[in-house]
Amino acid sequence: MLPGEPGLPEAIVAPDGQAVNRLFYWFCQRADTRLASEFQVALRQVQMDWFNCRRESLLCPDCGGQHLIRKGWRSRIVTTSRGKLRVNVIQACCKVCGRTFRPLNDSLGLPTSRRLLEEMATKAAFLGTQVSFARAAHILRGVTQGAVSSEGVRRIVAKRAASVRFPRPAPGQAVLVDATKVKAGHKERGESVYLAVTAEPGPLRHGRPTCQKQLVHLHVGTATKLKQRLKATGATHVVHDGGENLEGCAPHLQRCRWHLGHQLKHYLWQDGVPHAFRGQFQETMTQIVSDQKHGPERLRRWQANLAAIGLKTAAGHLANAAKETFTYAKEPFAYIDTSPLEREMRELNRRADIGARWSPKGLENVLKLMFHQRLNET
Repeated sequence: MLPGEPGLPEAIVAPDGQAVNRLFYWFCQRADTRLASEFQVALRQVQMDWFNCRRESLLCPDCGGQHLIRKGWRSRIVTTSRGKLRVNVIQACCKVCGRTFRPLNDSLGLPTSRRLLEEMATKAAFLGTQVSFARAAHILRGVTQGAVSSEGVRRIVAKRAASVRFPRPAPGQAVLVDATKVKAGHKERGESVYLAVTAEPGPLRHGRPTCQKQLVHLHVGTATKLKQRLKATGATHVVHDGGENLEGCAPHLQRCRWHLGHQLKHYLWQDGVPHAFRGQFQETMTQIVSDQKHGPERLRRWQANLAAIGLKTAAGHLANAAKETFTYAKEPFAYIDTSPLEREMRELNRRADIGARWSPKGLENVLKLMFHQRLNET
């Protein structure tokens, strides 16, 4: 054997075509064994250096005394994606009251219960936002050497969702707002999920334009929290579909151009307009909204004409939206429709539609963490 060559097993019993796989598994086992050994040695050395440097600033949790001496090690087992590793935690003894404790436990980031390393918890949190908690636990057991129960995955998701802090939109940024019904809570039709993101044009990638988005709000319930959030963050430019009255939440409100025409078709149906003719009304609406110069006047005349021929519901829809239809002509908007947000709404429905009823808080935790990972951490 040449210097530096690994010591291979004397015999590799493997059928034809499996020698590479058997060798790979064997090296993985060796690597995991070496990892556990070197990790334990390095962690011991780090603790020794920290204890010697911080000895004077460490305090006894009982009496507050500073006269501490080192008193051995306490063995602990931590779960990682590379299996369960044994680590030794340094102990100290107070010479005043005799209390023995582990002074560096918090500095190491080692919890006293459910000792799960952060890297393993990060993998569990990601899977928990994509698939069911039971499925996430099953995948973790299959693709890593560690294991987390489905209840453990749920706890990790809830804990991380509670720590999410949304960024504030900058002045002039377009905040896109939308909502949808999900099967959650005790109401027959479920609860509403309100989602708000900022959107700006991004750089070209492979010759195609991109959109940079950030999550600024998400909750399950009524629209009250959304309105409070928009006012508290000082959002200046808000684009919405008209499902909620957001007057007073931002100085510049813009109705989504696509929703204006799409909702008009519904009101035309209520007025008894045949299906074959509703598309023509929608095309006219699109042309008027796109006309920055003469659009407001054309909209007023068209609204009066609709009311004159008896289409009062459709005319009322245009009257209610008139004040927020041409905001973009006076104030620049990065987007004057909610199309960048519709992609996120499809992702929301994919995760929320599981064929069962969620608890409102449980769904909010999953969606909040999922969109935080998707938009804010990318």
